[in-house]
This record gives sequence, C-alpha cells and structure tokens, in this order.
Amino acid sequence: MTSRERILRTLKGEKVDRIPISLYEFEGFYDSWIYDYPEYVRILEYARDKTDKMYFWSPKSDKPNLFYGEIEEKSIETKKWEEKKSIHTKTIIKTPRGELSSLQRQDEGVHTTWTLENLCKNEEDAEKILSLPYIPYRPAIKSFFELDKKLGDTGIILGDIPDALCLTVEIFGFTKFLLTYIDNRKLIFRLMDFFQERIYNYLKYLLEKGAVTMYRIVGPEYATPPYLHPEEFDKLVTPYDKELVKLLHRYKGFARLHSHGKIKKVLKSFVEIEIDATDPVEPSPDGDVELKEAREILGNNVTLIGNIEERLLETGSEEEIENQVKKAIKEGKTSNGAFILCPTAMPLNTPLNKKVQENIIHYIDCGIKYGKIG
Repeated sequence: MTSRERILRTLKGEKVDRIPISLYEFEGFYDSWIYDYPEYVRILEYARDKTDKMYFWSPKSDKPNLFYGEIEEKSIETKKWEEKKSIHTKTIIKTPRGELSSLQRQDEGVHTTWTLENLCKNEEDAEKILSLPYIPYRPAIKSFFELDKKLGDTGIILGDIPDALCLTVEIFGFTKFLLTYIDNRKLIFRLMDFFQERIYNYLKYLLEKGAVTMYRIVGPEYATPPYLHPEEFDKLVTPYDKELVKLLHRYKGFARLHSHGKIKKVLKSFVEIEIDATDPVEPSPDGDVELKEAREILGNNVTLIGNIEERLLETGSEEEIENQVKKAIKEGKTSNGAFILCPTAMPLNTPLNKKVQENIIHYIDCGIKYGKIG
C-alpha cells in the first residue's frame, strides 16, 4: 500500500496495512530552512519510504495581502533591523481610519517568530481593521498541482487555514483578547464575522479551482478550558468552523481540526462540527484526554492524529519513546486504523541535538514496529 493510499483510506475509515507515521512540520512547514542543515536532512533521508507525508501547502502571490484580502502596496510598509543576533520586523498598515503597527522578532538558531507588539493595542485599533476595504484574495494555485505531482504516492497535500477565532485572537494577543471578550463581546463578534467572510471565500476559491485535499483548521484551542467555558467554545468556534467543514465536504475535501490543550470538555462540539480528523490529542499534563477517551467520545469515524509529545523527543529515553508509541497506537487505532501517529510539534532549533535526532529516528522505527494492522 502506498503512503497516499494509506492516508486516504485512514481518513475514510477503510482498512489499511499499517498506521500512517507523520513527521508533522518537517513535511513542508519548515521548507524555508530545513534543507540547509545536514542533521535535519539526515532525518528526512532516513524517513523516505518509512513515513507518510501530509505536506503543508498554501499558495503564494506577488500581490500583498492581509487577512485574505488584497491590499495596495502603498498601504503596507515593512522595516527590518538586527539587534543582539535577532532580526526585528516592524509592519505598518495604513487603513481608512489610521495606521496600525506590529513588531516581531526572530532569534538566531530558532526558526520561529515572536510577536512583541500586536496590531491591536486597543478597541480603536480594532475599528481600523474593520475599516479595511475587502478585495478577495485570489492567488494562483498552480503550485498545488505541481506539489501533488511531486509527492506522487509518498503522501497527500495538507492545506492550512486559520479560523475566525484564530485571526481575532492574534490581532490582539491572547490576554488582550480575553479582556476584550469580557468587556466588549459585540466588537469581538464583529471581528469574527469580518474574518469569517474572508476565510470562507478564500477557501471556496481554492476548492473551486481544484485544490481539494485535507485542510488543517487552526484556532479552536483559544476557546478551550481553562481559558473559557465550553459554552463559549460553542459561540466562538462551533458555528464558524462548522461552516468551513461543510464547505470542505461539499467539494469532497477533509477537515482536520487542530487544537492543543485541554479539549476533553469540548470534544462533543468537535462531533457537532462534523470533522474528519483532529490533532494533536494531547495527554496530561499539556492536554487532558487519553486517546481511548477521545475515541469513546468522537466515535470511530474521526481519525485521531497525535499524540507523541514533542518534549519526549527532546528528553525521553528510547524505552520511553517506544512505550509511548506502542500505547498511542494501541489506544488510538480502530480495527481499520483511523489513527495517524504524529508528534504534537517538531523541533525547530539549529543545530539539532544528536539525542533528539536519534529519538526521532527511533520514533519512526517504533511506529513501523507496532503499527501493523491485523
């Protein structure tokens, strides 16, 4: 069975030869830098023909865009400078109601970006965002078909989109979002509706153009306990994400709901949203649900993706990794499969510690050892 067949059959609840094994962000998400480091390349080479790719993809465009809408070049300005081995980036957005700005930092040897200042410092800034004219983002998607051909039988493409909650939280920062939600819910839902229209139209455009695959929907974790009550999840996530999932299903695509943290009390809402898969299904202490519990609530039609904690790859022994992989596969799979072995995140620092390299390779070996079906 090829990797592409294995993943698609897993998502459809059909019998497979073994549990698919994922290297998560190593598959497309880190493409801008991962091939520059021999230790990462060594892992990718070892994984060839052993793991099953769900390769991240999003279209690129020469035209500047913001919140899935086109924006004039003169309306956005970027300034970069180096400070203490970190690259700082200030972005200035000109809106009909005035300027907005954000500040990010990327540290040497760590391939991620830290937000130091969010676009919205106050409610007045939120009104500036709401004043932005909407010109739908229509990027070329030729790269989707090129990547699909390149992947061949080694896996499938994984689309990646935020939901309305994700964009709303990220313009404020999480703490400021929570305070604003307490003080001015009307504004939060105006923003949610503003972003939902743009995300929905963007996804519909991609699907109409033939970019049909599994899409990862990011953002629900911001409304999970202990931050918010499950009732708030059903206001901030369920109706918005259900609309995206219905759209995906209309075009025969798959919906993968991404949510870190404590999801046990909102899993019934996952069922209502009608998802096809969810990740990373974290055990305690980072999460609050075991795979067997998630399976009982979600049933056999939802593919569970997870639940190997990233820190286990950083600090665990070979025995600990083997035990956790064995346990995850035993608890996550059904008689046909319906489970994809995957870390909750992947290392993104360089250089990569040799112990971590060896642990990732051992994780792959254990997935093959214990993942055979029936």
